[in-house]
Amino acid sequence: MPLHNLTRFPRLEFIGAPTPLEYLPRFSDYLGREIFIKRDDVTPMAMGGNKLRKLEFLAAD
Repeated sequence: MPLHNLTRFPRLEFIGAPTPLEYLPRFSDYLGREIFIKRDDVTPMAMGGNKLRKLEFLAAD
């Protein structure tokens, strides 16, 4: 499902901002392409990531 299709579902926003991506230079050099990691551990709430994102949609329903 394309991302723009998710906008048609009701959602309560708990996190408020997308989680940052961090560039991994040594791993990128090793693999020969740019590698980034999604930093769900820096979300303002104790439980971050997919569980909280899913809860945003479930709570709004």
